[in-house]
Amino acid sequence: MLTGGRQKEVFGLEIPDVDFERKSITFRPNKWRRLKTKKSHRTVHLWPQLERILRHYVFGPDRPRGELLFPSYRRGREHMLTDVRGLLDRVTKKAGTLFVMDEGRRRKAEPGEIRTKVFRHTYITARLQTLDHDEPVSLWTVAQEMGHSSTDMIERTYGHLGTIRHRARVVESQVRQHRKVLRGRLELVA
Repeated sequence: MLTGGRQKEVFGLEIPDVDFERKSITFRPNKWRRLKTKKSHRTVHLWPQLERILRHYVFGPDRPRGELLFPSYRRGREHMLTDVRGLLDRVTKKAGTLFVMDEGRRRKAEPGEIRTKVFRHTYITARLQTLDHDEPVSLWTVAQEMGHSSTDMIERTYGHLGTIRHRARVVESQVRQHRKVLRGRLELVA
């Protein structure tokens, strides 16, 4: 949900594809899987929330043992995950009532309806409603992050979102907090 990656792209990530120093994740073809198109080879920002999760996962006691970031050893050796429907169904059941947007209206999610593609849609929707340096994030930026060669798909599928952009209250709180810290540092320098 924090990369916008397609299911196979995420399942085929190798540990070195996550660069903690450069704060990036690279989707590239490898021995585990191909990418959908040439434009699908891309590098996306490693958001702070995801960095915290992945740092703990990659460097923690239960870190992956092989090359893949999310390996499966079901067949006795490392291989790429291919199906997480059962896991998603169990998580969905445990979460309780979930809602999805359907033609602009919120409705209760049906059992078996939550799939990884929903996370990609969520990422795109959130990106189109955020600001980058107080300016709306461009459709081209979002298309690039998704591995699209043009903005056509974004415009066609998400055009109903309009041009209203906002930052969530959580983001605004973080911005205010960092402004206070930076002001204090700037005053010390002056």
